[in-house]
Amino acid sequence: TNIVLEAEPLQPATPADLPPAADIGLRSFAEIDASMAALTGVERSQADVANVFAMVRQQLPVVENIEGFLSAHQMAISQLAIEYCNALLEDNGQVSRADYFPGFDFSATADNAFNSAAQRDLIIVPLTQRIMNTGLSTQPDPVEVSTELDNLIQILTSCAYGPGASCASSTRTLEVVKASCAATLGSAAMLLQ
Repeated sequence: TNIVLEAEPLQPATPADLPPAADIGLRSFAEIDASMAALTGVERSQADVANVFAMVRQQLPVVENIEGFLSAHQMAISQLAIEYCNALLEDNGQVSRADYFPGFDFSATADNAFNSAAQRDLIIVPLTQRIMNTGLSTQPDPVEVSTELDNLIQILTSCAYGPGASCASSTRTLEVVKASCAATLGSAAMLLQ
């Protein structure tokens, strides 16, 4: 009576072979906002920027897991980048547009402001130098980024886009610079860490 037999312990199961974790991650919503402020010199508290951030905050990534990235995240990042660039180029930041893009003539018409590679570089070089990191193994190639920005500027100054688009205006010049700034600021170069 009262005989107790110890059960043989079960062999542990073979551990699951999970897929490898990503080496890179995303900035979270607060990191994105802080990074854009630092890269443009525009205060996070600037009224238009703060309003856009409040509007898109819930669309921004909340975790650093890159596998959770959604198209809604990119839309929110784009909206925030556009507003930061708008504030920078309307001189609503700590850094004036003349200081950010030294030597560029914002009063020139778009067909004259961008008619040479040297003039386009007055926009491209400051953007790539300020927004892109250097020496990172996962960083986009700065030459390729510069080429894409140059292509974007040339497309936007062909004035074949949009109803009534005209390159004979300094307003168009500002629009082209804002678009180039937003394309760079809202890119993976800022988002990934």
